[in-house]
Amino acid sequence: MINVFVIVNYGLVLIYGAALSVSFAGGCTNKKERNTAIAAFLLILVVQTACFYLIGLKTTQKLYPLITHLPLVLVLTKGFKRPLGVALTSVMTAYFCCQLPRWFGTVILFIFESKLAYLAGYSLSLLPFFLLLRRTLASALYQAVTYSKRTQILFGIVPLVYYIFDYATTVYTRVLYEGIRAFSEFLPVVMALFYVVYITVYHKEMQKINRLEQDNLLLTFQSQQTKNEIATLRQTQQQAANYRHDLRHHISLIRSLPEAGQMEKTMEYLAQVQADVERIMPLHICENETANLLFSSFAEKAKQRNIHLAIQAELPQELLIPDTELCTVLSNGLENALHAVDAVEDDTLRKVFVHCCIERNMFLLEIENAYTGVVQMKDDLPVSKENGHGYGCRSMRFIAEKRNGFCIFKASDGIFTLRIVLPMSETNTKHEKR
Repeated sequence: MINVFVIVNYGLVLIYGAALSVSFAGGCTNKKERNTAIAAFLLILVVQTACFYLIGLKTTQKLYPLITHLPLVLVLTKGFKRPLGVALTSVMTAYFCCQLPRWFGTVILFIFESKLAYLAGYSLSLLPFFLLLRRTLASALYQAVTYSKRTQILFGIVPLVYYIFDYATTVYTRVLYEGIRAFSEFLPVVMALFYVVYITVYHKEMQKINRLEQDNLLLTFQSQQTKNEIATLRQTQQQAANYRHDLRHHISLIRSLPEAGQMEKTMEYLAQVQADVERIMPLHICENETANLLFSSFAEKAKQRNIHLAIQAELPQELLIPDTELCTVLSNGLENALHAVDAVEDDTLRKVFVHCCIERNMFLLEIENAYTGVVQMKDDLPVSKENGHGYGCRSMRFIAEKRNGFCIFKASDGIFTLRIVLPMSETNTKHEKR
């Protein structure tokens, strides 16, 4: 009678552990995966039952990793296309969670002092524990082990250590039940070490997440500023268009003034018209409207600061880069360059060189400028001691990384160089890949 309940219990534990393994690995996402899981469960159950009758319970327990856990890992990697690390962590964690219903059965055994009661309590608690773990742990664990290699190792190490320890001390040997102190204290030591490592790694991961959130907030803020700047520049462009429309009236007045003998007033009016035109008329540097407006704006700023700004830009009218990102990159790069050259006293070095083009479906930007003093770098980013500066470089690198490009800052022999490469295709962004 007891043997029948033992076999039934092992079958239910198999279904419990296998179903948890699939849940921890992300669950079944389609009908094909669901059918694969059911077929695998039935096949493993048949093999396990055959082993019980042919070679006995103890030998079957020793072969359990080969006839149950290994097939589950293969099903998750081959049938469900999950990474090996995710599959191993899911199966090991499911085995780890088998201790919960086993512990409940042990409590029943302690109360009723009956092996049959133990098996009944063990078996009946499997479904409630499965539902509880699938609801509370499955999604969180899957997100953790797929977040990064570091978190995958972090959340997989304890189930793996327990798996090895349990089989080494209770299945293949009996040292845990022989009262050897070193073995009985091994798992608590591992848990204590894991706790220390977990807190350390968790702290670093939270710092990383906080930095990303700050970068996102910063980028959102700068994106709004960028939209406002683009709107202002376009308003200036519209003013230029209106001025061109009214130009015939100015010409008519200029013609009439000499006829009235007012040459001095004519020259003053011509100077005023020329100043207005230079003030509002954007330079034609490239075909892209947004880039052209920005280059024109910074050319005027450079002129006011007595800085020579040389721009070589070959950009088409349409770019597969949002105007906000293009404006953030160009504005921050040019603003930082002008700010650095402002501190240079030698007039022959007060120059900024810009090269911008599209090559092999990549947006390329290079800005070179002179600088004074020493440029300190941290995490490959220049460090600014002035309040309100330093955020632009982080924004540029954030955009580059988001689009699977790169952003390089280099300071050498008095020349600071910024190089940015952005893939033009929208499908190349990390967020869309995820």
